Amino acid sequence: MAANGKNSQDRAETVLGDLSSLVSVLDDQSASRQRVSATVLFADICGSTQLFEKFGDWQARQIESHILDLLSAKTMQFDGTVIKTIGDEIMSRFPGAEDAVKAACEMQETVKSDPALTELIISIKIGLHHGQVLVEQDDLFGDAVNVAARMVSQAKADQIITTRETIGFLPEKLQQTTRNLGQAWVRGKQDEMEIFEVIWQEGGAGLTQLVNSRQQEEMRNLLFARLILEYRGEKIEVEPSAKTFSLGRGYRNQLVIDQEMVSRSHADIQFRQGKFILIDHSTNGTYLLLENGSRFFVRREEFTLHDRGYICLGHAIADDDADVIQYQCIHT
Repeated sequence: MAANGKNSQDRAETVLGDLSSLVSVLDDQSASRQRVSATVLFADICGSTQLFEKFGDWQARQIESHILDLLSAKTMQFDGTVIKTIGDEIMSRFPGAEDAVKAACEMQETVKSDPALTELIISIKIGLHHGQVLVEQDDLFGDAVNVAARMVSQAKADQIITTRETIGFLPEKLQQTTRNLGQAWVRGKQDEMEIFEVIWQEGGAGLTQLVNSRQQEEMRNLLFARLILEYRGEKIEVEPSAKTFSLGRGYRNQLVIDQEMVSRSHADIQFRQGKFILIDHSTNGTYLLLENGSRFFVRREEFTLHDRGYICLGHAIADDDADVIQYQCIHT
């Protein structure tokens, strides 16, 4: 009995020791975490795949490394910190939006003017966002990081893209070098985000802003788009959204078509830049008949839906086919 009691006491002391160690580890981890306001910047080298195809692995990697060194130097010049490099992309953190935007402009100018890159016609694209981030073990986490990553995916070659929130942290003079690109659906966000381009080329802001005002009006009109689907007497309204509308044989789809020729996840409809895009993922493809009589077949590719017509999954459209989907695009 005495031995059993001693064993129980030993086990209890061991458990308490383990718990004490765990608490100590958690305390250390908590101390290493810090939530701060910062601007997160991603810069991505465009066309890196072509570099490797043209110059081979070793030389292409040397070119990438040289570009990343230039971007790192500009990060540090404007009080930024390089968090990490991911292949052909660099992720940096700045204390404020002004330093980040100035660094982004310098990055673009440096890549364009560097003598070693002149004949290679290299471009980079940059996205940035200011917000709260969680600093943990020399890495960054949080919504601001995700938004910044989405901004670089919105950017094209030679562009700097940011958000309305970030523009608000800039001095007025620097705000005047930006232009509003309107609302955009950003993956991972329920609502649209207002995005801006930073004009870094000297003398480029005036003309670009004039063109953009017309584009904004066109975009506002397009964003009031709706897509009406009619299937077996049921009408479904697909509104502009960042969410994907799915069609297929699987019961998890928004529109289920239980036919043998239809794949479980046959196709999606996405709303992008004012248009509804049908994206086929299927084995047997998707058939379309437009109002003007034109017929199309898509398989593992995209098709932009216009006006009105008919969609058939897995087989050609035939008269009196109950499984044909009628669609109508409406802009109001």
